[in-house]
Amino acid sequence: MNPTIDLMKTIFANPPKPFDPINQTLKGWAVFCLRDRGFVIVTFSPKSDFIVSSKSGDLLFNVTQNPDDVVAGNVGWIVVASDGTVTVVGPTE
Repeated sequence: MNPTIDLMKTIFANPPKPFDPINQTLKGWAVFCLRDRGFVIVTFSPKSDFIVSSKSGDLLFNVTQNPDDVVAGNVGWIVVASDGTVTVVGPTE
């Protein structure tokens, strides 16, 4: 498992700010949480919602509130359930 994915799971287990769908987009909230913890995020990507840059390489991620949207592939997923639980699914190679 990629150490970046493990760190992301830790961040979203206790986010700096809970997701509030009335005041923010899901993508904006996820990017805020990661940038708040020092990650370098590139938000313009034709293949995903954003890119997490790290020393071990770039990781593409999409965000969703629907677990049925998650498809295994070279793009990881951040899934926010209706109860506020966040699941990070790393990309598969």
